[in-house]
Amino acid sequence: MRESLRESRKRELKEEIFLQALRLFKERGYENVTVEDITTACGIAKGTFYNYFPKKEHVLLHLGQGQIEILRESVARHTRVRNVRKRLKLIFKDLLTRIDREPDLLKATIIEILRSSLLVEEELQLIAEFELLLTPLFEEAVAAGQVSARWDPRQLSSFLVGTYYYALFSWLANPAQADVVALFHTHLDMLWGGIAAEGGKD
Repeated sequence: MRESLRESRKRELKEEIFLQALRLFKERGYENVTVEDITTACGIAKGTFYNYFPKKEHVLLHLGQGQIEILRESVARHTRVRNVRKRLKLIFKDLLTRIDREPDLLKATIIEILRSSLLVEEELQLIAEFELLLTPLFEEAVAAGQVSARWDPRQLSSFLVGTYYYALFSWLANPAQADVVALFHTHLDMLWGGIAAEGGKD
């Protein structure tokens, strides 16, 4: 129990460092913020910062890495839901709920990642991992007759990740006018209508 509490506190501190850093990046520009600025804003020592992030650049990758962790936890938590489309909606709701809290900071993160070829490369690796984690769900859907066997599960996983990012960017363009979870669910339903097995269980 104590170990679990310790891990929870470590996760909370890492998230706090991430959010404080993003606020500073947004206010001053990424290049104008130092590690010392971040640690001062958080009230922590530099050594504590480096325990969580090897370099300032790694702060920007935390969002994607955090999404991978949430994805793993969510996939495990919703395994009892036999309908794969419903399970995917629950999983992506978990992912998008975190993002929905700070749209401006998320936008700042994406802009900085796109400006760095190194960070883009690392982010693409996270996207590939994202696809691998979702592929077994489509394999299950095909085996259960929920999705047509003519579709390759890995390609479906890749397409769904693309759908997720499309919904995300559409929402970021105008967060006040859209519910990102509802937007993704609409896109997932459209996708599912094209891949569902004929006469299969929904």
